[in-house]
Amino acid sequence: MVRPVDGAAELAEFLADRRRNAVVLGPGSGVGQATREQAQAALASSAAVVLDADALTSFAEAPAALASAIAKRHGQAVVLTPHEGEFSRLFKEIYNDPHVHAKLEKARLAARTSGAVVLLKGADTVVAAPMAAPR
Repeated sequence: MVRPVDGAAELAEFLADRRRNAVVLGPGSGVGQATREQAQAALASSAAVVLDADALTSFAEAPAALASAIAKRHGQAVVLTPHEGEFSRLFKEIYNDPHVHAKLEKARLAARTSGAVVLLKGADTVVAAPMAAPR
């Protein structure tokens, strides 16, 4: 189901109804502050959240803000679905680390860093959950 909303406040109001228990944000939403605010409103709700495309790129300059909003959810479902280009913008340090070569390793590090499930898309799509670091 698709339902347009006008801004973060209207999205928060829409998601306040617990029957609306999942939201996907990003494709075609535009890159910038408005999309970032909508993503933060979704993450502040109890709905499961999937962030893709423009929603991911909107946090390229503020990945810590995204990780912080995810951490406040205390384990509620969040899935990030970047392709390689979106991944390189959102997880610059991981992407540019010369010691991290494997796609699965990159996805695992991104999942641990963000606190979300990371589905790194491509011909060889990989999925990683935010497991705790080994002791």
